[in-house]
Amino acid sequence: LVYSQSNDTLFVESEGVKLHTVLTTHAGSEVEKLAIIIAGSGPTDINGNQKIANNNSLLFLSNELVKNKIATVRFDKRGIAKSFHPGFNESNLVFEDYAKDIVAIIKYYSAKGYKKIYLIGHSEGSLLGLIAAQETNINGFVSLCGAGNPIDITLKKQLKPKMPPAMYSEAESIIDSLKNGHLVKNVSSQMNILFRPSVQPYMISWFRHDPAEYVKKLKSPLLIIQAEKDIQVDMEEATILRNASPKSQFYVVKDMNHVLKTVSGDIQENVASYTNPDIPVSHELVTAIVNFIDV
Repeated sequence: LVYSQSNDTLFVESEGVKLHTVLTTHAGSEVEKLAIIIAGSGPTDINGNQKIANNNSLLFLSNELVKNKIATVRFDKRGIAKSFHPGFNESNLVFEDYAKDIVAIIKYYSAKGYKKIYLIGHSEGSLLGLIAAQETNINGFVSLCGAGNPIDITLKKQLKPKMPPAMYSEAESIIDSLKNGHLVKNVSSQMNILFRPSVQPYMISWFRHDPAEYVKKLKSPLLIIQAEKDIQVDMEEATILRNASPKSQFYVVKDMNHVLKTVSGDIQENVASYTNPDIPVSHELVTAIVNFIDV
C-alpha cells in the first residue's frame, strides 16, 4: 500500500528554549489522534539515534503509526541536535526541564486542535512522560521499555554484571551519594563518562523520581510494553509498573529488544541492531500500540 505522509517542522517554545519538533500526518485522513513520542536517555535525537548508535527506531515507529492514521510528533530534546541553543550548559540541566518541555509540546499541539493526545515514552522517556502527564490532560499513555524502579536502582542492576568488583564498588558509592543529593568531586577517569561533574546535577534530580508512584496517580489509560529481549530494562521493571497500576494493559513483545527491533539470535545480534538504521521496528509492537490508541 502506497500512502503519502506530510512532515511539518514546528518550533515549540519552552521557557525560552525553542524545541525542534516534527509533526507527521497521513495525507489522506482527517486526523484527530496524535501520539507524541518521547526519546530515551542520553543525547538521543528525534529519530531515536545517538552519534554512536544510529538505529532509526523512533523514525520507524512514527512511520508505522502514521500508516495507521495516527499522527505523530517527534522532537529533539533541549540541547540536542536541532534543539541545541547557544548558552546550553549540561551542568545547568535538571530532569524536570525535560518534563516541562513535554508539557509545553502537549499544550502547543492541543492548541493546534488535536483533541486526542497520547504519549509514548521510550525508556527514560517513559518516566519523563509520566511526570508530564500529571500536569496535562492526555487520552492515553504508552510506557515502552520503561523502568519501574527509581533509576538509581535500575542503574546499579545494569552496571553490576558489566564491571569488575572494585569498579562497581566505586559506581555504587557515587550513585548512593547522588541519591542523597550530594555531588561527587573525585571521580576516577574510568567513571568520568558516566558520572562526569557536569551531568551530576541532572542525575541527582533524576534519582528523585519514582515511576511507580506516578503510574499510581495516572488518570489516563495505560499500556505497559516490555520487550522480551531487552538487555537494559528487565521484566522485573515492567512488573513493578504493572503492580502499581492493576487496571493497566500489559504486553510483552516477543523477540523485541530495547531499540524496538526483532532479534531472534544471540546477544551479538541484539547489540548489533543498536547501530543498524535499516531494521524496522517490531510489527507486533506497532499492532499493540495501534490497538490501544484506536479503542
